[in-house]
Amino acid sequence: METNVNKSDFATSETDFRAAIIPGKFVRIEYLTDLNEFIKTDVTIKQINAQSGVELLELATGETVPLDRVVSISGNLSPHYPGYGNYSCDC
Repeated sequence: METNVNKSDFATSETDFRAAIIPGKFVRIEYLTDLNEFIKTDVTIKQINAQSGVELLELATGETVPLDRVVSISGNLSPHYPGYGNYSCDC
């Protein structure tokens, strides 16, 4: 089965993506681990900071996620992962 999807349908801007990073807000974050495991979690963003030239998203759980490994925040797709659709089930 073939679908007609334009690449621009999934395009997002850096500005829109960064606007979703609001400290203190409870969000759904989808990211890839160092082993390329896809993680989806609902969590509060604590802050964003830079360490050794790498931007890190600090979560209220104490975890830190490199911003370049974040696929989406509250449905706002990262420009680093254009067209990376969410095909998982929220069952």
